[in-house]
Amino acid sequence: MKFKHFLVPILAVLGSGWLQAQSADSTPSASPGSSPGEHWRHHHGWIWRELNLTDDQKQKIKTIRQNMKAQSHPALAAVLKAKLKLQQDIDANPSLVGADTSALATAESQLASVRATEFADIKNILNDEQKTALENFRQKREARMQDMINRLSQPAS
Repeated sequence: MKFKHFLVPILAVLGSGWLQAQSADSTPSASPGSSPGEHWRHHHGWIWRELNLTDDQKQKIKTIRQNMKAQSHPALAAVLKAKLKLQQDIDANPSLVGADTSALATAESQLASVRATEFADIKNILNDEQKTALENFRQKREARMQDMINRLSQPAS
């Protein structure tokens, strides 16, 4: 008899757990405003939050980015086209790889120039404290890059 008093609550707990598992939605819900192909967007958004931008600064940055789209989108498209052509020619026509890498370097250089212009425009709207915080971030990033260079430059053991 005593065993029955112990077994009933255990079965009740197991049964309710099973029912909850059946009713729970096992597929994760997508975050609002995102699609599966946009996981890379806003990769550096946290730095803008760290700078504590004012609403006016946020609006100015948005305007700068909108104005630069006419230059940045074609430059990015050129980089992607050059990468695609390089990948295709690696398999299909290896003799063109040298020209493809040169074209890719040119496209990446143009994109870097557009991004540098955009970044300079954005830096102009920051106050001194924000510029200092941004410079600290850049120094940390450069230190991480140098560490990576040092590790890659060491002979493999």
